[in-house]
Amino acid sequence: MPTDLIEDAKVSLEATLAQLKGPSTVDVLKVQQAIIRAVHQFMFERGLVQVMPLMLSPITDPLNHGVVDAAITYAGSRWSLTKSMIFHKQLALLNPELEALYIVSPNVRLEFADRAFTGRHMFEFTQVDFEFRDKDGPFVRAFMEDLVRFVFSAVTRDLPEIVDRYRPDGLPEIGQLEIHRTEELEAQYGADYEHLKSQEAVKPFWLLNHRREFYDKEDPAKPGTYLNYDLIWPEGFGEGLSGAERENEYHQILKRMDETGSDKEAFKYYLQVAKEYGLPYSAGAGFGVERMARFICRIKDINEVTPFSRRPGTPALF
Repeated sequence: MPTDLIEDAKVSLEATLAQLKGPSTVDVLKVQQAIIRAVHQFMFERGLVQVMPLMLSPITDPLNHGVVDAAITYAGSRWSLTKSMIFHKQLALLNPELEALYIVSPNVRLEFADRAFTGRHMFEFTQVDFEFRDKDGPFVRAFMEDLVRFVFSAVTRDLPEIVDRYRPDGLPEIGQLEIHRTEELEAQYGADYEHLKSQEAVKPFWLLNHRREFYDKEDPAKPGTYLNYDLIWPEGFGEGLSGAERENEYHQILKRMDETGSDKEAFKYYLQVAKEYGLPYSAGAGFGVERMARFICRIKDINEVTPFSRRPGTPALF
C-alpha cells in the first residue's frame, strides 16, 4: 500500500476511534433512545398502527435533488435502497381498517460531497414517518406539535442531567407554532431564507409552500401553490420534518410527474393503482431522529450524533 494511503488510513482510524469514544456520544445515543421510546408511546396512545420498514423496493422517494443511485438487480427487478417510504404509506392506507400509521424507518440517501459539511446531512439516517387517511395539513401540523411537546417532556423527565448539560435553560416550550410561507421569507431574506430565519428563531416554526416532488398536493384553488410544510428547528439547526397532503387523483399525479420530470415507467404499478383502484386522500410527514437529537443536544455537526461516520461523499472504515 502506498505510504500516503497508509497515512490516510491511520488518520481515518484515529478519527473514527475519536468519534466512537467522543465525550458526547453516549449522551446523544441516550437522547435518541428516549426520542424513539417516547414516539412509540405517543403513537400507541393516539391509535396509530406501526408498519415495519422496507429497505429495498422497486419504487422509493425520487427526492427533489440529485443523489448517487443506490440500486441492485434481484429476481428480475431493479430494487432501490429506501430513501423514504412515502408511497408505501399511501398504499397501505388502501386497507379500510387502517386509518393512521407510522414507521421508524432507516433511510439511505447517498448525497453528493457538496453536502458533506452542511451540518445537517448524513447519507444514512433514521426517520419517523406517519400518515393519516382523510386528514389535511393543519391536522398533521397540530399532531406534530403535540408529538414534539410529548417527546421534549419525556426527554426532560427521563434525562434531566443531559438536558441540563446541553440546555441549561431547558428545551423550548411548544405551543401552536408560527407559520411562514416560502415566498414571503424568500422576498424578505433572499435565497438563504430558511437558514437565516432559523438562525434568528428561538422556537421551531412551520414553513409552507415548497415546489418539490410530484406527490405533494397542488392546491386545486391556487395552481402553483403546494399543500406541504416543513418544521424548521430554531437556532440555525434548520429543517427537521417534511410533509404534505398527497396527490391521489390519477390525472393530477400525471400532471405533476410531467412538471417534475419523473419516470413514469418506474412508477407504472403505482399509477395503475391510482387509475384503476384509486388512492386514498391522505396527509403525513416524516422527521429525522438524528436531527431532533442534534437540536436537543446542540450538536454542531450531525455526523457527531452517530458513533460511525456517515458523512456524504466521504469514505468510512466501518
